[in-house]
Amino acid sequence: MKLSEIAKRIIKEDTWGNWPSAAGGMSPGKAPTTTTPSASPTARKVDISNLFRTFKNNIEKQEDAAIKKLASQLTQSFLKKQVKVKASKGSVGQIEKDYDLTVDGVDVRYMKDKYYIVFTGTEAQSEQSSEYYLDDSVVQVDDSAKSISPTGRTGGMAEP
Repeated sequence: MKLSEIAKRIIKEDTWGNWPSAAGGMSPGKAPTTTTPSASPTARKVDISNLFRTFKNNIEKQEDAAIKKLASQLTQSFLKKQVKVKASKGSVGQIEKDYDLTVDGVDVRYMKDKYYIVFTGTEAQSEQSSEYYLDDSVVQVDDSAKSISPTGRTGGMAEP
């Protein structure tokens, strides 16, 4: 029998009733042959919802603590420092580029099934603060450079 003839036969016939083998041997007219086992008189039911809820809460607390710890470590390392990063500017998914910026804030965010490190800062040639989304990358810190304020002046007293 040719493939085209089989296809015509399948289309023409009711595959559930007239030709059950085409449907994997299933037929809507047959009753299931398995039976549900009866409950044992000594069996007991255990509600695991409280255990599972406690588990999820513990995971959440540990996750929050880990996020806070990472954000604190990053803040200590990079806040008010001149850095060079490869990041997406403005939002996740933008083309990653190299940016030289002064870090004004650090955050850790969960977005699109992934954690991102977010530096808030200003580029040397710009006065506008932006968010820079880092994946797992290397950050170059220029410890010799003075932090630049948004007005373009270096640290110290403001001129009259």
